[in-house]
Amino acid sequence: MEILHNSTNITNITKFNTGELIVSSAITTISSLLSILGGLVLIWSYYVVPSTRNTVRLLLIALTLADIFTALGYLMATVRWYSMGIQNDSTSVSKSDDFCKAQSFITTCLSIASFLWTSFIAIYLFICVWFSRVVDLSGVKFIFVHVVAWGIPGSITTIAYNKDVLGRNESVQGINGVWCWLSVTSKDQNRILWMLLAGKGWEILTYLITATLYILLKGKGFCNKKRRGQFLWNQISAGLRREDELFCFTWLILYCLRMWGTLRFLLDIAKFNDDTTEFVLLILQSYGDSAQAFWNFILFCVCDKTVRSYILSRYYSNGCGNSSISSSNQDNTEESIERPDVQHKDDEKRPILKKNKVFRNDIVK
Repeated sequence: MEILHNSTNITNITKFNTGELIVSSAITTISSLLSILGGLVLIWSYYVVPSTRNTVRLLLIALTLADIFTALGYLMATVRWYSMGIQNDSTSVSKSDDFCKAQSFITTCLSIASFLWTSFIAIYLFICVWFSRVVDLSGVKFIFVHVVAWGIPGSITTIAYNKDVLGRNESVQGINGVWCWLSVTSKDQNRILWMLLAGKGWEILTYLITATLYILLKGKGFCNKKRRGQFLWNQISAGLRREDELFCFTWLILYCLRMWGTLRFLLDIAKFNDDTTEFVLLILQSYGDSAQAFWNFILFCVCDKTVRSYILSRYYSNGCGNSSISSSNQDNTEESIERPDVQHKDDEKRPILKKNKVFRNDIVK
């Protein structure tokens, strides 16, 4: 079926019907809500579990903020779809109104920021583990990282907004799905360039950086474990925790969640047309693009032994009258304030830091 737009004289091939787009928007809504909730819990855990407070975890909080607002932007898109798109039998919502442009600005800007923060975490961990040293990102250095991570996405999306590129193309059936992203069409010469600048290029670059660095880290870990019988990150660098090795799995999560949109992008460039394939990829993208904060919550709260033990001992053990666990947890918390990168007292494998001991007064200052 073809839809002719008289005002622009553009012919567009309908890819998805109303029912398919309803399924896509419903999955996006669920995924976005889970990410917002999971991201908030992840940020909360950083402040209530002192032993997790190190530089790499602080970078994760910045990444989580980007992912939360990305999910919020996709949630805005589904609200717009339910209020406008579902009422149109042709599933054509061609107008890029102010709400659409605002949603596109949020999701585009924060998605790029998320890719940059993911890359920065990989680079930071690589330097810490590979060179067995703590990278100081305090003060001006940390401000510089923030300027780069937020400034580049903000500049790109601001330029795109001023060029009237943000929004949606001639209908919702294009690569946009139910979301607003770019208003460029297949007729625009700079279409692919804008798609790369507004997200896909940064996404592919992040794939390459994170995969390469994390594979190198796992290789180094394997060699150290084979040579010394064990490999603990907090014995390699005093600035890391044992559980920080979980960051080696973030690139796999990123791949599994975001690769579907990249495949749709590549198939769109190749002008591949297969209704079943495109619908399956749309559904997977509807879940994955807004789900990263939720899966980071699973990885760094549910799978993090320190966070999980702290929450269970504080909020469940007290209710069962198990005061010994609560007391032990309190001791661990006090120790972690004095030495934030060292594990619990009862961890026999933790390194004993004889130098650069951080005292409580230093933390207060």
